[in-house]
Amino acid sequence: MKGRVIDIIVYLMQQLNQKEKGLSQLDKLTEDLQNQGYTDSEINAAFYWLLERLRLQLSQLVRSRKGLPKKSSRILHTTENILFSRTGYGYLIQLYQLGLINDEQREQIIQRALTSGLGEIGEFEVKALAARLLLNDEEGEIDPGRVFLLDESTDGTVH
Repeated sequence: MKGRVIDIIVYLMQQLNQKEKGLSQLDKLTEDLQNQGYTDSEINAAFYWLLERLRLQLSQLVRSRKGLPKKSSRILHTTENILFSRTGYGYLIQLYQLGLINDEQREQIIQRALTSGLGEIGEFEVKALAARLLLNDEEGEIDPGRVFLLDESTDGTVH
């Protein structure tokens, strides 16, 4: 379920970044997400996370009165470059560019990917790592046998 919530958050952030759309039509966005097969609880969790994140950023802006920090670039080390697939690293860049993760969180995801023991890190693996980080599912180290064998269905069936 958490991977699906991350998908919704990415979709909402993309809508926010489109000047002509934004989040002004919440009912239409919710309907679009329901038509894509997302449940009301997944949609509500994504909206709650996004609104809480925006509230925190607003309070930080008011305190600092300096505006948003500039985004940095990150080049992968040779070892990291071998580990990440193009789609996996592209998804990580997308999360960063959308403002869903900051510099520190990007580094945490890369570090966790390196220590996960997995072969290649693709989009699915980055999404799972980001979901654990962003949705406060910190249960110690990543266990590839547990995390990546869970079905994406809402009933949590293990395959």
